[in-house]
Amino acid sequence: MSTNVPSVATPGVQVIPIQISGQVTADTAGVARLKLPFAAKLLGVSAAARASGGTTPTLTVDLKAGASSLLSAPIAVTAGQVAEGAVATPAIADETVLTVDLVITGTNPTWNDITVLLTVVRV
Repeated sequence: MSTNVPSVATPGVQVIPIQISGQVTADTAGVARLKLPFAAKLLGVSAAARASGGTTPTLTVDLKAGASSLLSAPIAVTAGQVAEGAVATPAIADETVLTVDLVITGTNPTWNDITVLLTVVRV
């Protein structure tokens, strides 16, 4: 899936990295939280994890504004790969609190050093 890339002449494009360092072993709602200090259009979301362990570990990452997901579906992550999500709700109001939720399954699953990257443009 290709990120919606604006022209280099477009002002206000911001890339927001969210790093979840260490090892995560269970579902975590709101593992990261930030308040966007301006209204924006969400252009893209990607997620990656450095490594995974356990038996058949799975990880999905969701980006939410309040209780509502901004994605068509949570991003399924494969260790060592970058996965992109499909944006369903691109409009983000000024002062919106965004959260990252993780859903982890498998037998004794572990996920290390998860990165979520948001690309937004100020509106």
